[in-house]
Amino acid sequence: MKFKFYISFLTLLTALNLNAQDCDQKATGNSKIAGDYFSWGMFPCALKEYLIIYEKKPDSKKINRKIAQCYLNSAGANKSLAIKYLDFLIKAGKPDNEVYYELGQAYLYVKEFDKSIVYLNKYLEIAKPGKETVKIVEKLKSQAYFSKEIIKHPVNVTFQNLGEDVNSEYNDMHPYLTEKEDMIIFTSDRKGVRGGYGNGDGYFPDVMLTKVKRGRDSFKGARSMAGSFNTEFDEMAAGGSPNGSYLIYTTNEEFQVFNLKITYKAPKKRSYPTAKPMEGVNGRNSNEMSATITNDGQLLIFSSNRKGGFGGFDLWMSKKLPNGIWGNPINMGPDINTEFDETYPNFSQDQSFMTFSSNGLKGMGGFDLFKTEFSEELKIWTKPKNLGYPINTAYDDNTITFVKNGRYAYKSDIRKDSHGMRDLYRLTFNDVLPIYTVVKSSVLADTLINMGDILNSLSNEAEISKRQLDSVKQIGANTETIEQYEKVHSDKLAKLNNADPFKNNFVEVTTEDGELYGQYKTDGKDGEFIMILEPGLYNLSISHDGFSTIKTKIRIYDKSNFTPELTKYFYIKPNL
Repeated sequence: MKFKFYISFLTLLTALNLNAQDCDQKATGNSKIAGDYFSWGMFPCALKEYLIIYEKKPDSKKINRKIAQCYLNSAGANKSLAIKYLDFLIKAGKPDNEVYYELGQAYLYVKEFDKSIVYLNKYLEIAKPGKETVKIVEKLKSQAYFSKEIIKHPVNVTFQNLGEDVNSEYNDMHPYLTEKEDMIIFTSDRKGVRGGYGNGDGYFPDVMLTKVKRGRDSFKGARSMAGSFNTEFDEMAAGGSPNGSYLIYTTNEEFQVFNLKITYKAPKKRSYPTAKPMEGVNGRNSNEMSATITNDGQLLIFSSNRKGGFGGFDLWMSKKLPNGIWGNPINMGPDINTEFDETYPNFSQDQSFMTFSSNGLKGMGGFDLFKTEFSEELKIWTKPKNLGYPINTAYDDNTITFVKNGRYAYKSDIRKDSHGMRDLYRLTFNDVLPIYTVVKSSVLADTLINMGDILNSLSNEAEISKRQLDSVKQIGANTETIEQYEKVHSDKLAKLNNADPFKNNFVEVTTEDGELYGQYKTDGKDGEFIMILEPGLYNLSISHDGFSTIKTKIRIYDKSNFTPELTKYFYIKPNL
């Protein structure tokens, strides 16, 4: 039996080109249709049919097995749902040997690594498979052992789903964007893409675009890119340059293999012109799936399954020659590439490091994300470092784009709050210092109130009380009387002092969740104070004896609406 312990790129390419039957038709529980879908590799379609059959035949070993296999082989499915059906087969007795293997695989997705190892060892014990299969099973076991250790030291990161205005119930993946975070270019196989052909998990994918609305922190209006970027074939975002000048995507519109196209957007231009094939890089008999290019357009790193590599897809490097043609690609070598697949290279914003995905390097399962830096001293790429859990999971983690000095990143993931299959997320690395906005603030008197008249009146009252106090002292009044006049004068002075809107303002800032963020007092000369706030929504309370308390909110924007400095004025009214 041939085993499938990860979704290889060749498997993905096959799935993307399946258009023999669209499963948009309503499932009826037809066993023949289910079998056809299954044999064509259209597992989500087969699953819909088998689940209906299961309602009538829950004790059927065949149906339980098919459902489990559909979950395990569907690219965007929650693969852990296979456990229920595989566990039934174990309890029913005399299961096929491969059921132990499949159950060991499924337990990886719920982080029950000890159970995974037990079932994989059980499979090896009873099936006694050949060398190639043993190699695959041992790799799964190594992933389980590695995962047990790496989740003990999780990365302090928070995931934020980009919401239904960006994500769909289908696969939304491979996000690329610049430091400004003003727009995201990504891939989606959602309903409504230009091709419109179903392939089981979704439709033939398009290159998509979503932008940040002015004055807001959210992305809106995800849509297929206009012009010639999308066709009735498959188009997927492949990469580009960190500054966004170059955009690269991959398509199979010409040779039935995936080739790269590139376009350059000049400074101050609003849109990308028609893309051109990357001659000298593309092969007629190989698939070029992803690429990253330096801001100056001189160095390209791309993923290809061409001959001469170490395994499936390898990372290759090419430099642009003086005549504008790309030089002969050079394999990046065994420190980066393995006998399996390395894909989706992506330069960091400052081009100091590169991320990529691999299902051959030590990871948690499927594709994991790795980071490597170029050593100027040694003239080599450093040993790839796994980005850790929960950035990496047992599912395929293909693309990540870091922004704002590594404080934030964007990637696709399958999580509990996903809208369907894969969703796009913004990650916040909480141990990396955030960006801050300096808010230069001033507390002033409400311009509708004549503070001059009020201050003059209070000053006169204080002066009168002072003369009265001096008089009672001069005539030798008793101590009790003098103390009474002293208290009146003191109260008048306090009232006058509090009437100055520039003095004695107490400012308290709390987060949206009510957590105290900072406390400030205004400068006695001009009522100024400075707040240093990271992006977010805050509650402000400004209190001052003798004045009405101000309660308001302030939002500090990030992404493309971020500004390093703001000026704010707050107006208070006296209670006099």
